[in-house]
Amino acid sequence: MRKRALITALLGAYILLQFSWWAWLLIRQHETIENIQSGSISARATYMILGEGAVFLALLTWGYIVIWKSLKAEQERTRKERHFLLAVTHELKTPIASTQLALETLEKHDWDANTKTELFQDANAGLIRLEQRVENILQNNRLISGKGMHLLSFDPEAAVESSASRYHFGAFRHRQIEIIRTEEAIGLIEGDEDALILAWGNLIENALKYSPENEPLCIRLTRSHGMFCCEFDDGGTGIPKAERKKVLQKFERLQSADSDGTGLGLYLANQIITMHGGSLEIQKSKRGGCRIITKIPLEP
Repeated sequence: MRKRALITALLGAYILLQFSWWAWLLIRQHETIENIQSGSISARATYMILGEGAVFLALLTWGYIVIWKSLKAEQERTRKERHFLLAVTHELKTPIASTQLALETLEKHDWDANTKTELFQDANAGLIRLEQRVENILQNNRLISGKGMHLLSFDPEAAVESSASRYHFGAFRHRQIEIIRTEEAIGLIEGDEDALILAWGNLIENALKYSPENEPLCIRLTRSHGMFCCEFDDGGTGIPKAERKKVLQKFERLQSADSDGTGLGLYLANQIITMHGGSLEIQKSKRGGCRIITKIPLEP
């Protein structure tokens, strides 16, 4: 990629220098003709040469800028994809290693019932984390290929609870997840339940990953103007306003992020919710952390 960019720069410089040389030769040749022709004719010829040269130079400059920008964009995309592959390798190996360690520990020693239960939970958490990473990759491929969703009516409150229950054990088993709901039933959603569970799960994991262990994650479920509103409020450092749109793009992560990640979590969550006719908005919470609000239309 760097070689291509360097070659393009050299070729562009060469063309501009060559054009300047041709223009100088034409002007010199025209000066010779001026001694023979009348003043009015030579003036028109001068304007014609300069006009055509200016148009050619403008078109050449425009084309060169377009090519250069496309090369820079391709270089940045390649860098992000390379980072994504490295991150995916790490994200897949980590749950595999933790599950394998838990199973080997169970096999080699005779533990009491409580320890066995905890080791089983660790192994199960590793498998769930592995499943979610694979689902993120598969869902990304579905979006690229344009495959449709499997639409069915389901209870969104139960789906959010299912997403949260995955984090009751494993690395986040000591974290407090508080689900706040209204007394009356919210209603049903027509959509792809598995895809939305994945989207909400990504938002939960993102909130737990980037907030302190002593801060609870508050998930508020409400109904407003025919929409199912699911709000995730953590006590972390939040997302700077300048980066809120950027983190919703594929392979993008916070500049200050010190943990591993593929850059697909927020992107897929936003894409899945948008495909359901909803919206995802990132705000700053009153606790100082991040407040993500998702809205999806309910069945009439």
